[in-house]
Amino acid sequence: MSETPTSLNPDLAKLETEGYRLRIVRGVANHLIVEGIPAVNTEGEVVYGDLYTPLEIDADSKVRHPVANHQCWWIGNDPPCDYTGRTLDELIANTEPEDKGDGIKTRVGMSRKLKSGNGPIPYPDYYIKLTTYIALIWPPAVQINPTCTPKLDRPVPAVVEAQASVFYYPDMATTRAGIGAATAKLLVGKLAIIGLGGTGSYILDLVAKSPVGEIHLFDGDELELHNAFRAPGAPAKEDLTKPKKVDWFGTIYDRMRKGIVRHPYHVKSPQLAELRDMSFVFLAIDDPKAKKVIVDFLLSEKIPFIDVGMDVSLDRDVALRGQVRITVGTPTVNAHIEQVVSFADGSENNIYRNIQVADLNMLNAAFAVVRWKKWLGFYGDDANEYHSLYNVQTGSLIKGVVL
Repeated sequence: MSETPTSLNPDLAKLETEGYRLRIVRGVANHLIVEGIPAVNTEGEVVYGDLYTPLEIDADSKVRHPVANHQCWWIGNDPPCDYTGRTLDELIANTEPEDKGDGIKTRVGMSRKLKSGNGPIPYPDYYIKLTTYIALIWPPAVQINPTCTPKLDRPVPAVVEAQASVFYYPDMATTRAGIGAATAKLLVGKLAIIGLGGTGSYILDLVAKSPVGEIHLFDGDELELHNAFRAPGAPAKEDLTKPKKVDWFGTIYDRMRKGIVRHPYHVKSPQLAELRDMSFVFLAIDDPKAKKVIVDFLLSEKIPFIDVGMDVSLDRDVALRGQVRITVGTPTVNAHIEQVVSFADGSENNIYRNIQVADLNMLNAAFAVVRWKKWLGFYGDDANEYHSLYNVQTGSLIKGVVL
């Protein structure tokens, strides 16, 4: 017999055995819903709604105990009320509707902590947490209709809705933060990272933890000794056998997720067609002529992209000075590209080739990935900038081509 969430977890099994109707949703985030809870609406009528809680599980699908989040949310047209139709304000913590992702929308948030003699304590399991909230919502309905009940007179097998995921284990960061609806915006098909040097490898580190379907890595270079000091992670000495960068980094992130696609060569004219079905491209290469060919192709194919760059030098005090840049190009906003990105063998590119530091690579990558997430709506975007420069020595951030 195959394992199920209830067979693995006695607290969920106890709810199931007692006749509660459980719905477990494993999508962008993980959710637990008890359906059919009698409640009273603002008209003083008995209605039925659903009780929601995020479901925290480990890599083996066993729930975490004690339960970290003491809150529950109500799914229904009205917030739970007493028998007169007065909202249970003492239970309501958040009056605003929320989108929990995976199609789940709640009406109000509720807060009731479990207490012992020394004060609040975490709920030891989901059975105690959910029945505590049910015991607060259901009794007013019984005062109107003594026969109403949240339970059937027999065990009800839990309904499990499991969506395909690129990850080999559940994304508990999204579940704990309650940002499933925002994370769902990152469910895009394919993106490409061209160049896996210092900045490109950090871009991979960040986007690999998003639910994007496929991440295509383009780089013909090998991982060399200096790369170990400008990339995420820490290769052992015996690892430095000059593997292809796409293989080295691909193997790392293969452990976490599916959809890492290797392209062990540089992108030149013959390879451009491989970018045609990408939803987005990160450009992190230091060859200006190759970059120009790729940018022209992306613009012609109406593929949005972010180009990253770095300009760092050593001053007379033996201190590093410079700036990191991100530039966005989209099918509708791209006239600025030729003005702010150098496609000549100028100083920026020579310096980019010679001086890079891991923390600036990481910062450059973080700026790029944050901007990509803004473009998808994961982050709020009031400025809508298409070109940004961070100045190391002043700490200033200059945003240009703001729409």
